[in-house]
Amino acid sequence: MKKLYNIFSNLISTLGYSKVHGYILATLFIHRELSLKEIAKKSKYSISSISLSIDLLEFLGLVEKYRKDNKKEIYVRLKGDPLVALKEIILVKINRGIESALRELESEKGKEVEKVKKEILRLKKYVDALNKVKIPKDC
Repeated sequence: MKKLYNIFSNLISTLGYSKVHGYILATLFIHRELSLKEIAKKSKYSISSISLSIDLLEFLGLVEKYRKDNKKEIYVRLKGDPLVALKEIILVKINRGIESALRELESEKGKEVEKVKKEILRLKKYVDALNKVKIPKDC
């Protein structure tokens, strides 16, 4: 099972997230919901690392924390379709990069700058087209 978590964790890290985020998401894809303690045990990360990472994943809309039956223990589950949320996160990151690059080039002049701006705007069109692609429900 650890190999499975490693594979998924490596995939998530290619998107710019940490391995602990990948472990959390892999664990939740498999088990749908678990306590913080269970996630920490399966991933071999500390509860504090798991908790901090879950806070970011919750902020991004990928997971939600809750308590069962008024117990102290905190549980975590996937929220909505995680692939749709990941798609949104990826597109936001790319679009921020594009906007930042265009802002930096605003004060620059010359043919080379215009060529680069043109390619960045071309990339923006491509990203906008990718945004229209629907996530398949299942394979």
